[in-house]
Amino acid sequence: MAAAVRLLVPRQRVGVGLVGFDERGRILMLNHVYHPTAPWGIPGGWLNRAESPSECALRELDEETGLMAELGPVVHVSYEKTPPHLGIAYAGRIIPGQMKLSSEILEAAWCAPDELPEPLLPFVQNAISAAVNYPFSDMYLLSSTDE
Repeated sequence: MAAAVRLLVPRQRVGVGLVGFDERGRILMLNHVYHPTAPWGIPGGWLNRAESPSECALRELDEETGLMAELGPVVHVSYEKTPPHLGIAYAGRIIPGQMKLSSEILEAAWCAPDELPEPLLPFVQNAISAAVNYPFSDMYLLSSTDE
């Protein structure tokens, strides 16, 4: 059965992103080298073989910024046509730390949800909107000192 699944079931690329909030509710936005038409976006990348989407979100954040996060819920899933792939976005709280940008990132900025750089890809816009409007978003954004 496993061999039949590997041979017959179509494969699909999966991209995973993280709408990462700081303690003030700002969103971490990254200016990506490889996104020439809409360079600003959220941390993210392609899912590796045998990697869970949550592991991918945390790995990409670490690779691109050197930061870690407390991962929250999946807030957006969509099929993207260019390139064809399934997109998954998590919300989460970025753990404060020293940011070290990878060579894939030109710059980083903490942005209020109503002051995001443009243009943004539709997936990024929809993921941010879903994260900002998630019914329990205030619960996972609270720091332990606020509780």
